[in-house]
Amino acid sequence: MMETGKAARVRHRKHSTSSQTLPVPATPSRSEVAWTDGAGSCRYVSSRCAAMQAVEQRAIRVAPSTESVLILGETGVGKDLLARLIHENSSRKDRPFVHLNCASLAEGILESELFGHMRGSYTGADESRAGQFEIASGGTLFLDEIGEMPPRLQAKLLHVLQERRIYRVGGRQALEVDVRVLAATNRDIARDIRSGVFRRDLFYRLGVVTLHVPPLRQRREDLEDLTVHFLRRYSALYNRPDLAVPAAGLLETLRGLAWPGNIRELENVIKRIILLGGLDQIPSEMLAAEEGEGDGGDPDAIRETAGSSPPRSLREVARKAVKSAERRMILQALNHTAWNRRKAARELCVSYRSLLYKIKDYTLRPAPSGGDSDPSSAS
Repeated sequence: MMETGKAARVRHRKHSTSSQTLPVPATPSRSEVAWTDGAGSCRYVSSRCAAMQAVEQRAIRVAPSTESVLILGETGVGKDLLARLIHENSSRKDRPFVHLNCASLAEGILESELFGHMRGSYTGADESRAGQFEIASGGTLFLDEIGEMPPRLQAKLLHVLQERRIYRVGGRQALEVDVRVLAATNRDIARDIRSGVFRRDLFYRLGVVTLHVPPLRQRREDLEDLTVHFLRRYSALYNRPDLAVPAAGLLETLRGLAWPGNIRELENVIKRIILLGGLDQIPSEMLAAEEGEGDGGDPDAIRETAGSSPPRSLREVARKAVKSAERRMILQALNHTAWNRRKAARELCVSYRSLLYKIKDYTLRPAPSGGDSDPSSAS
């Protein structure tokens, strides 16, 4: 039987609709993700490794949602950078990104940092203060080293994630919070759950999506891009434009190292190259180094004894060199501002709290005579 014109048109529309390919939202270009931190402009360096590319695509896919993400991986693999990638590809990218390291604070201080406190809630609480959940309102709160959080605070965090409201320490009024929580740990979280160190229910709440970041030794194809990125970044920061391009043979030598400290270790090695003013130092005093005893952390002493002292760990040499340079820069800023810590913090482009921590960590104090006071140089 012949089809009427109207019936034919209806059937044609149905067929066209069923065969039509729906538009797929464009995936943001990872290379365009950039932000500013204490060291200046920073960008996410996209991976060339297939395994890491799969992690990045998964991260970008989940970024538009508001669900929690748990990032797992060894120390120094860049879990914080992946968290930043998620934030920058979300609708919250113009809102705060707050990074809190749960391992760096005692339990009482960590609770106050997370949830804030009311005036008089404990000794020294002279005024009420907002916590990181309030500061991150509308944005993202990244809880680094979540595996180090004490069990009591794990229970409180679980309640916040479920109810979306907090109580300041010493407060009675519930405060609504609109915060996306990302978390990371380098611990064996499955083992911690079995042993009761980490709450299983909190793991399920945080790990709506779990991302495993491979170590640098499994993604050596990324060494070149990371090295170039760090050279450009820190040569600009330390005003050494002559060191912005990799020297001949540098990349081949770096590829031969084990990198137990992952990307953070590579970053510290590049910092040391820039601070000591020459790529040619690497083969002679760093890259042939084996595990051994370190020295006092003075880069000049490292240079002077490179040929005569026992071999050193590359990781230890880089760490001590960077710490020594950082200590000198902090002292210079403090002396320049007559030990006005807030001015020095602004000059160094770090938070006041971070500077206080560094002063305590390096046991720095004003010299009675007004000169530099570095306890590490005292006899």
